[in-house]
Amino acid sequence: MDTSSPGAFRAFSPVQISTIVVINIIWCMTMIAAIGIGATHLNRCPVQFYIPIYLIVMGASSLLSLSLTYTNNTWKEGAVYVLSTVFVSLLHLFSFCWFIAGTSWVYSVYPPNYLPEEDRYCHKTTYLFAFIVTTVTWALVVLTFFCGGCFALLTCCRTVSARHRLIPNRHTLYGGTSDSQEATAGDV
Repeated sequence: MDTSSPGAFRAFSPVQISTIVVINIIWCMTMIAAIGIGATHLNRCPVQFYIPIYLIVMGASSLLSLSLTYTNNTWKEGAVYVLSTVFVSLLHLFSFCWFIAGTSWVYSVYPPNYLPEEDRYCHKTTYLFAFIVTTVTWALVVLTFFCGGCFALLTCCRTVSARHRLIPNRHTLYGGTSDSQEATAGDV
């Protein structure tokens, strides 16, 4: 297989594969739990009745998105690949919007009462699960953007420092480093 082309398969190390599998299993179990908790306690959060629905839809869309992503990785061309790519893109957009809406539903009623006799009542497990999943997801988003920003900054710094070493002058050939000795008469 030609690995030099842009769409070529990239080999992963066993550690990378194991990490991806473990993260996907944990995420699938969390989303299955979200569906189960949301469906079980569908009418037990009158302070914000969208919270159980938020859990059900978030879990279902995440599981569907993950399975379609695996379909994309299996089928590399053809109509199935194009359709699943379009659908995954739309599903990610929907999931992002749903997550923003769910965040406002969960955080707007913090802290609810957990006793059914109270006015601002929400089932404790349902609310805390939604709160924890939403908070952890936001923390991961912030961490991802922070690490991405650090990586971009390091890349820019390395590019700028490499640029200063690669600037040609009258003593070097184009592409030579500025740390090199003067070019000999035969090199010019």
